Amino acid sequence: MDCSDNARRAGPVKETSFRGAVVKRGLLAAVLVAASVAQAARPYRGGAVATAYPQASAAALEMLEKGGNATDAAVAAAFVAAVVGPYHSGLGGGGFALVHDARSGDTKVLDFREVAPKAATRDMYLKDGKVVPGLSTDGALSVAVPGAVAGYLELLKAHGKLKPAVVLAPAIAAARKGLWVTPRYRTMAEGRLACLSRDAEASRVFLVKDAQGQWAAPPVGHVLRQPDLARTLASIAKGGAKAFYAGPVAKAIATSVQAGGGILTQEDLATYKTRGATPLEGRYRGHRILTMPPPSAGGVAVIQVLTAMEQLRPQGVPFRDAEALHLYVEAVRRAYVDRAKHLGDPAFVDVPLARLVSPGHVADLAGAIDPKKATPSASLLAPKEGVRGSTLTDEPTTLTPEPEKKNTTHISVIDKDGNAVAMTTTVNYGFGSCVVAKGTGVLLNDEMDDFAAQPGVPNAYGLVTGEPNAIAPGKVPLSSMSPTLVFAKDDSRRVMLAVGSPGGSTIPTTVIQVISNVVDHGMDVARAVNEGRVHHQYLPDEVWVDKWGLEPATLSALEAKGHKVRRVEQWGDAEAVYSDPETGLRFSASDPRNEGAALGQD
Repeated sequence: MDCSDNARRAGPVKETSFRGAVVKRGLLAAVLVAASVAQAARPYRGGAVATAYPQASAAALEMLEKGGNATDAAVAAAFVAAVVGPYHSGLGGGGFALVHDARSGDTKVLDFREVAPKAATRDMYLKDGKVVPGLSTDGALSVAVPGAVAGYLELLKAHGKLKPAVVLAPAIAAARKGLWVTPRYRTMAEGRLACLSRDAEASRVFLVKDAQGQWAAPPVGHVLRQPDLARTLASIAKGGAKAFYAGPVAKAIATSVQAGGGILTQEDLATYKTRGATPLEGRYRGHRILTMPPPSAGGVAVIQVLTAMEQLRPQGVPFRDAEALHLYVEAVRRAYVDRAKHLGDPAFVDVPLARLVSPGHVADLAGAIDPKKATPSASLLAPKEGVRGSTLTDEPTTLTPEPEKKNTTHISVIDKDGNAVAMTTTVNYGFGSCVVAKGTGVLLNDEMDDFAAQPGVPNAYGLVTGEPNAIAPGKVPLSSMSPTLVFAKDDSRRVMLAVGSPGGSTIPTTVIQVISNVVDHGMDVARAVNEGRVHHQYLPDEVWVDKWGLEPATLSALEAKGHKVRRVEQWGDAEAVYSDPETGLRFSASDPRNEGAALGQD
């Protein structure tokens, strides 16, 4: 089967100037050619991987070819992503991972999300009782204690087969050779230009001077070498997590943050610890589903909405049926109300998790849906009642969320033995805090914005959370990240689908829709990640539809039910690997909205 035949079967494959330019560049050109095949869901007999970057996918495939397993591949991809996609993730960020062991049938969860520094205070982003715009997203005060390095290395130690020096080698090489600026990089740098320009080190690393001597986003094709980051990666490969959380690197991070008015200290870094957890479990049409528990709010939404849709439509969900879409939107609306009312770091607040995902509670939510008309969000959580001590506004929000600026990345891997990893990592906003620790190349997160800077006030993604997500020292901010594993119907120990996505508040709905596309509609995995998307998040009270998401008649049917529909630019970057329960063949798909690559072993 040739590439053109695959493309006809799996739908359109995005062509960009990035691909055209890279064809001249040897190995990377070969990776991109392979990626176009994988996006058409080519079958693989061995392991398969999907990531947002060709170089990261190539590194993952290299680990599989060296005898590594899914964890080795995922960690290698994550370290490379830190080099080639600094606007999405990096050593200064954090994330979540689900790791499935095919032999034992066990699935482990690792939470290596960032935590609030010890000096953090509840009202640190307020002045005269009001949130100061930008304070929790730009600059040193927005930096939380990073967990990525600790998380990646702990995953490798607990579940991998290869040595750290082998797994980190592709990332070190990528940093030394340089990052080739893609259209995505340029777009992201332009969007954060003012923020990056305020930090001398970030400007030096990620920007260039224009003809007038001003900092500017580098042109497509420009090579940005990162020797400082290469040295930091090499020290981690040799010295482990201690090389990052203690010694010169830790000192540079703390010094740079404090010089910019931040509160992160060397003690914060030295005392950082990852957290294990039990996967959140649900079922959908006979398939076992495992996803992230709190402090992920995304996993709760995934289980709630899928459970609700099965209860409301036990015989199945017709594709793009207006009545079914109405029910989906109303289920999502209610899931995000639960998020605002109840969810936070379970180490700090009592999250009624078992009740929230119970069939009975979901039945109550689903039973309250009016099949004929939309429910106003304000009626589900009265503003004057507040959110466990907070005050919500009647207005949806004056903020205009921009889905494509939500910057996270996801890695999905299933190896030849059936071991699987779904891992989502982030620095939060584009280029994180825009602060680079001097001499290290480490770009730091702005994860403090995922807390409720003031309960009831929207964050950068338009999300409203309440008292359970208020800032506290050592606390993990609530997250939408939803790495998820779906198991075969006839074997609840065998992973059928590994999936996840970036997209801030839209992450759970992206994951839900990919799962539904595969399970309900039997889509090829490439088609499943390519389909248009629909999103609601309680506030603002509107349905987001990407520009290719719905036909005009369907939009009109939703509006007739009282939904306020807003067309927005396409969002998300779903990365998925599917293992066919019947043939054992694997298919990988990287969202054609972006520049990723889906590869596998023949």
